[in-house]
Amino acid sequence: MKKFITKALAMALAVVIAITTFSTSSLAASAADTHRRDLTAEEIVTIKTMFKADQYAKYYPDVVKELGSDEQVLFNHFITFGIWEQRQPSVAFNVDVYASRNPDLQSVYGDDIVAYYIHYATHPVENGWRATPTPHDAIWNGCTIYSVYDFVKGQTGPKKGAIPVLTPNSHPRIDLV
Repeated sequence: MKKFITKALAMALAVVIAITTFSTSSLAASAADTHRRDLTAEEIVTIKTMFKADQYAKYYPDVVKELGSDEQVLFNHFITFGIWEQRQPSVAFNVDVYASRNPDLQSVYGDDIVAYYIHYATHPVENGWRATPTPHDAIWNGCTIYSVYDFVKGQTGPKKGAIPVLTPNSHPRIDLV
Protein backbone atom coordinates (compact mmCIF):
# COMPACT_ATOMS: atom_id res chain seq x y z
CA MET A 1 0.00 0.00 0.00
CA LYS A 2 2.83 2.40 0.88
CA LYS A 3 4.46 1.71 -2.51
CA PHE A 4 1.21 2.48 -4.30
CA ILE A 5 0.79 5.82 -2.49
CA THR A 6 4.39 6.76 -3.25
CA LYS A 7 3.92 5.94 -6.96
CA ALA A 8 0.61 7.83 -7.07
CA LEU A 9 2.13 10.92 -5.46
CA ALA A 10 5.14 10.77 -7.79
CA MET A 11 2.83 10.52 -10.81
CA ALA A 12 0.69 13.41 -9.59
CA LEU A 13 3.80 15.55 -9.06
CA ALA A 14 5.07 14.69 -12.55
CA VAL A 15 1.74 15.73 -14.07
CA VAL A 16 1.73 19.05 -12.15
CA ILE A 17 5.31 19.81 -13.26
CA ALA A 18 4.51 18.93 -16.87
CA ILE A 19 1.40 21.13 -16.90
CA THR A 20 3.21 24.02 -15.22
CA THR A 21 6.14 23.81 -17.64
CA PHE A 22 3.84 23.68 -20.67
CA SER A 23 1.65 26.51 -19.36
CA THR A 24 4.62 28.74 -18.57
CA SER A 25 6.19 28.10 -22.00
CA SER A 26 2.87 28.75 -23.70
CA LEU A 27 2.38 31.97 -21.77
CA ALA A 28 5.88 33.20 -22.66
CA ALA A 29 5.33 32.42 -26.34
CA SER A 30 1.94 34.12 -26.28
CA ALA A 31 3.37 37.20 -24.55
CA ALA A 32 6.18 37.42 -27.11
CA ASP A 33 3.69 37.37 -29.97
CA THR A 34 1.51 40.00 -28.29
CA HIS A 35 4.39 42.42 -27.70
CA ARG A 36 6.40 41.91 -30.89
CA ARG A 37 6.86 45.01 -33.04
CA ASP A 38 9.35 46.40 -35.53
CA LEU A 39 12.34 48.03 -33.89
CA THR A 40 13.54 51.41 -35.06
CA ALA A 41 17.02 51.75 -36.54
CA GLU A 42 18.10 53.70 -33.44
CA GLU A 43 16.79 50.96 -31.12
CA ILE A 44 18.67 48.29 -33.11
CA VAL A 45 21.94 50.23 -32.93
CA THR A 46 21.51 50.79 -29.18
CA ILE A 47 20.60 47.19 -28.42
CA LYS A 48 23.55 45.93 -30.46
CA THR A 49 25.90 47.57 -27.92
CA MET A 50 24.59 45.06 -25.35
CA PHE A 51 24.72 41.97 -27.57
CA LYS A 52 27.59 39.46 -27.28
CA ALA A 53 27.31 36.82 -30.00
CA ASP A 54 29.65 34.30 -28.37
CA GLN A 55 27.68 34.41 -25.11
CA TYR A 56 24.33 34.27 -26.91
CA ALA A 57 25.56 31.20 -28.80
CA LYS A 58 26.59 29.46 -25.56
CA TYR A 59 23.27 30.27 -23.89
CA TYR A 60 21.17 29.18 -26.86
CA PRO A 61 22.65 26.17 -28.66
CA ASP A 62 19.23 25.61 -30.26
CA VAL A 63 19.71 28.82 -32.24
CA VAL A 64 23.26 27.88 -33.25
CA LYS A 65 22.06 24.44 -34.33
CA GLU A 66 19.49 26.03 -36.65
CA LEU A 67 21.33 29.14 -37.84
CA GLY A 68 25.04 28.67 -37.22
CA SER A 69 27.33 30.93 -35.24
CA ASP A 70 27.76 33.96 -37.51
CA GLU A 71 27.64 37.07 -35.30
CA GLN A 72 25.27 39.05 -37.54
CA VAL A 73 22.92 36.09 -38.02
CA LEU A 74 22.74 35.60 -34.25
CA PHE A 75 22.08 39.30 -33.70
CA ASN A 76 19.34 39.26 -36.35
CA HIS A 77 17.77 36.31 -34.56
CA PHE A 78 17.94 38.19 -31.29
CA ILE A 79 16.25 41.37 -32.53
CA THR A 80 13.69 39.45 -34.57
CA PHE A 81 12.77 36.72 -32.09
CA GLY A 82 15.07 36.47 -29.07
CA ILE A 83 14.33 39.83 -27.50
CA TRP A 84 10.58 39.12 -27.53
CA GLU A 85 11.18 35.63 -26.10
CA GLN A 86 13.17 37.25 -23.27
CA ARG A 87 16.43 35.60 -24.27
CA GLN A 88 19.56 37.23 -22.83
CA PRO A 89 21.80 39.24 -25.18
CA SER A 90 24.79 38.53 -22.90
CA VAL A 91 25.67 37.21 -19.46
CA ALA A 92 25.68 40.79 -18.18
CA PHE A 93 22.00 41.62 -18.82
CA ASN A 94 18.70 39.87 -18.17
CA VAL A 95 15.68 42.03 -18.90
CA ASP A 96 13.41 40.24 -16.41
CA VAL A 97 15.92 40.80 -13.61
CA TYR A 98 16.41 44.44 -14.62
CA ALA A 99 12.67 45.12 -14.70
CA SER A 100 11.94 43.23 -11.48
CA ARG A 101 14.72 44.84 -9.46
CA ASN A 102 13.93 48.41 -10.55
CA PRO A 103 10.41 49.32 -9.39
CA ASP A 104 10.91 52.95 -10.45
CA LEU A 105 11.19 51.75 -14.04
CA GLN A 106 8.22 49.36 -13.80
CA SER A 107 5.78 52.22 -13.37
CA VAL A 108 7.31 54.11 -16.31
CA TYR A 109 7.83 51.27 -18.82
CA GLY A 110 5.38 48.59 -17.72
CA ASP A 111 5.69 45.65 -20.12
CA ASP A 112 7.61 47.57 -22.82
CA ILE A 113 10.56 45.19 -23.06
CA VAL A 114 12.49 47.38 -25.50
CA ALA A 115 12.30 50.38 -23.16
CA TYR A 116 14.23 48.47 -20.48
CA TYR A 117 16.99 47.61 -22.97
CA ILE A 118 17.23 51.20 -24.17
CA HIS A 119 17.25 52.55 -20.62
CA TYR A 120 20.03 50.20 -19.53
CA ALA A 121 22.15 50.95 -22.60
CA THR A 122 21.71 54.72 -22.44
CA HIS A 123 22.07 55.30 -18.69
CA PRO A 124 25.51 53.90 -17.83
CA VAL A 125 25.96 56.16 -14.81
CA GLU A 126 22.80 54.75 -13.21
CA ASN A 127 24.06 51.22 -13.79
CA GLY A 128 26.67 51.91 -11.14
CA TRP A 129 24.02 52.17 -8.41
CA ARG A 130 21.29 49.93 -9.80
CA ALA A 131 21.19 46.22 -8.99
CA THR A 132 23.24 43.98 -11.26
CA PRO A 133 20.77 42.68 -13.89
CA THR A 134 21.81 39.01 -13.86
CA PRO A 135 20.02 35.90 -12.57
CA HIS A 136 23.08 34.97 -10.51
CA ASP A 137 23.01 38.30 -8.64
CA ALA A 138 19.25 38.07 -8.13
CA ILE A 139 19.57 34.60 -6.59
CA TRP A 140 22.53 35.70 -4.47
CA ASN A 141 20.46 38.57 -3.08
CA GLY A 142 17.32 36.47 -2.50
CA CYS A 143 15.19 38.24 -5.12
CA THR A 144 12.03 37.01 -6.77
CA ILE A 145 11.99 37.80 -10.49
CA TYR A 146 8.95 38.19 -12.73
CA SER A 147 8.63 38.34 -16.49
CA VAL A 148 8.92 41.85 -17.87
CA TYR A 149 5.53 41.14 -19.45
CA ASP A 150 4.01 40.98 -15.94
CA PHE A 151 4.46 44.71 -15.32
CA VAL A 152 1.96 47.45 -16.09
CA LYS A 153 2.66 51.14 -16.75
CA GLY A 154 1.68 53.27 -13.78
CA GLN A 155 1.98 50.34 -11.39
CA THR A 156 4.85 49.15 -9.21
CA GLY A 157 5.17 45.40 -8.86
CA PRO A 158 3.85 42.61 -11.05
CA LYS A 159 0.20 42.36 -12.00
CA LYS A 160 -2.04 40.22 -9.83
CA GLY A 161 -1.62 36.51 -10.38
CA ALA A 162 1.84 36.79 -11.97
CA ILE A 163 4.02 33.71 -11.55
CA PRO A 164 7.71 34.32 -10.81
CA VAL A 165 10.22 33.16 -13.42
CA LEU A 166 13.02 33.01 -10.85
CA THR A 167 12.89 32.63 -7.08
CA PRO A 168 15.55 32.52 -4.38
CA ASN A 169 15.35 28.71 -4.54
CA SER A 170 15.94 28.59 -8.31
CA HIS A 171 19.14 27.29 -9.79
CA PRO A 172 19.82 29.35 -12.93
CA ARG A 173 22.44 28.43 -15.46
CA ILE A 174 25.49 30.34 -14.26
CA ASP A 175 28.26 28.37 -15.94
CA LEU A 176 28.72 31.05 -18.59
CA VAL A 177 29.76 33.79 -16.18
